[in-house]
Amino acid sequence: MELRQIEYFLAVVEHGGLNRAAQRLYVSQPALSQAIQALERELGVELFQRVARRSLVLTPAGTLLVPKARAILDGVVAARDAMSPARDLEAGSVSIGTMPEMSSDAVASWITSFRARHPDVRLDIAEAAGVRELCGEVVAGRYELGFTTGPVPTKSLDFVELGVQRLLLVMPPGSPAPPTGQLPLDALGDLPLTVCSLAQRENDRVATALRDVGVEPRLIASMPNRHAQLTLVLGGGVHAFLPLRMAVQARRLGAVVIETEPLVSVPFGVVHRRAALSPAAHEVVSQCKATLDSWYAAIADARTAKGARLIDAADAAYDAVHIPAVER
Repeated sequence: MELRQIEYFLAVVEHGGLNRAAQRLYVSQPALSQAIQALERELGVELFQRVARRSLVLTPAGTLLVPKARAILDGVVAARDAMSPARDLEAGSVSIGTMPEMSSDAVASWITSFRARHPDVRLDIAEAAGVRELCGEVVAGRYELGFTTGPVPTKSLDFVELGVQRLLLVMPPGSPAPPTGQLPLDALGDLPLTVCSLAQRENDRVATALRDVGVEPRLIASMPNRHAQLTLVLGGGVHAFLPLRMAVQARRLGAVVIETEPLVSVPFGVVHRRAALSPAAHEVVSQCKATLDSWYAAIADARTAKGARLIDAADAAYDAVHIPAVER
């Protein structure tokens, strides 16, 4: 029995059939089918009943194998985790998953200090379609770390909160802005909005916040990512709610940034399996938290001492925290 056969068996169970499992595993359907048949021959039982074209249902024997197969994979991941302290922090690697609301460019901006300290550690960053897909990859051991907004839809992972993502209203250059730089949410009326089509959690949060104050969101454009959103906003005629980090970048490009009252926000952090992190992964989390804590502290100090607006304080502190000294 091969570990690959166990992985393939569970993939068919979890994705409800050969076709979707093959797509998820990036293998051909015939190769997947042959691997399942080989496993059945080795075990001497049928694991699936073919009830329709490309439709599989677990047999009683298959149902019995599911928890055993999961235990096998958990044991393999646990063995890898147990060996992690032996990995060299200066030459290891960390696999990281992100999601649309917690994008890879955001994570990249938080780990500049880690890269400066550990230039030989390899970082493999990939984006998942959403929080469930992200957490599933972390559970399976394909990502060691997963950056996501809260809440996390599984109790089998640890969640380390890193901060609160604050969404500011970004308006086209030249838009009229209130003198205070703040605007009540219920004053937005039928403001035309663009959203990121993949950031469903974020979109739902914005829509709920608006509806809570009696405003029906007026969506006129759905874009594939936040950068496309911002490009559309800079072109004029449409607005977007963007995270504070990107709002700073937007303002530097000429956009008008407004702080709403109440502020739309959501906690975010990193998820990982409950086994011990590798030294490199632990350091990634530590450096990300240090970067964000430093930025938040600088923002709070500026707002307290100088009475600065949120966007002004965030902009003033951004470069010192996010950009390595050698690049400034």
